[in-house]
Amino acid sequence: MNIELTSPSPRTEFLPIQETHVAHRRNSVSWPAIFAGMSAALALQVLFMMLGAGLGFAIYSPLTDANPVADLGTGAIIIQGVSAVLSLWFGGWVAGRFAPVGVSATGWLHGFSVWCGATVAGVLLVSFGAGWVVGDLSKVVGGGLSLAGKPAATLAGSAADLAKDALKQSNDTLASFTDEATGNRPAEETKNLGIRAKREVGMAVARLFNPAQQANLADNRTALIKTLTENAGLSAADAERTVTDWTATYDRLKADLTAAKNDAEAKAREAADKAAKSLSLLSLGAFVGFLMGAIAASCGGAHGLKCASRLENWTDNSLG
Repeated sequence: MNIELTSPSPRTEFLPIQETHVAHRRNSVSWPAIFAGMSAALALQVLFMMLGAGLGFAIYSPLTDANPVADLGTGAIIIQGVSAVLSLWFGGWVAGRFAPVGVSATGWLHGFSVWCGATVAGVLLVSFGAGWVVGDLSKVVGGGLSLAGKPAATLAGSAADLAKDALKQSNDTLASFTDEATGNRPAEETKNLGIRAKREVGMAVARLFNPAQQANLADNRTALIKTLTENAGLSAADAERTVTDWTATYDRLKADLTAAKNDAEAKAREAADKAAKSLSLLSLGAFVGFLMGAIAASCGGAHGLKCASRLENWTDNSLG
């Protein structure tokens, strides 16, 4: 009795193992594929950024200018947006190309993961001062939020400077009143009397023009006139006229300082309004850009997986 021995074909022998492997791959996430796609997207964006910088489309200072959107031209925004979309699409395609073959949904999921990783990496790079790695547009996005507090800080700084300047001018003016009153004292008097006269007149002048002493304005005025007659050698009439002139001078100074303060506050508010509008446009533009990038990366991942599926089918048909 002859028994014919037949050996199974290589494809029939390994078919169960292949099906098990494919079933396992259908439920897996390929992190190396996602990392490869993210690296490709960032590298391509650097390449586009260098090209744009070489052509003169990336010359502005988004983190130092008060109005970065005004300095960022429309052409530069379009170029940066298009380059980011292309870079993310290609990164998604790379991730989809190396994604597990079997379920078509994993392609766009891998592409979307590339976008997530690239976005987080870009924000971290911007935070550590390396925003140029991911291009000027992401630098603006990363630094734009920090500009939100800049108008308020500018307003506070201007107010502080004005307060210091007003205090200095007020002190200088009051000191000049004292020097004027005590400058004509007799030359033969002792040094101690001159110092005492300057101190008493200075205290009376400061009390009269102290905003916290406005409730006692009449009493302080009378006290200053008396001090001038006793320590500055002025007659009652001259002292009265001198105090009247000083009051008019100080009122003009207060009016000038108030006008300067109002003008500075108006300019600061105008700058804050412009910055707020710029940040609003910047935020909306960033939202649209990020959304387009997510869509591009997802579509690239789906297309990459289709290419991988066609290649595997072609390989299987060739082997079969």
